[in-house]
Amino acid sequence: ERNKGEIMARKKIELDKDIENLVAKYIDTTEIDWNRLVNKSLKYYITNKLNSKEVKKLIKNSDAESAKYLDEYVRNNIDNHWNM
Repeated sequence: ERNKGEIMARKKIELDKDIENLVAKYIDTTEIDWNRLVNKSLKYYITNKLNSKEVKKLIKNSDAESAKYLDEYVRNNIDNHWNM
């Protein structure tokens, strides 16, 4: 559920053909909304990839201040966790 006044960022996503087929099948089967699927998938992937209790706490208690800290945490730690 979004807070009042929250602005949603728009991002372009290009799916590989195999992933596109899987997504289409999943959406047809579950009738989940595309945006909800993308948001839930990214949240799941990032929290498991970073595997940080602090990140999970920030997401659980998301508000403007927490979002700022989450963004800072990700920017400062993404290279280490994703071997970039």
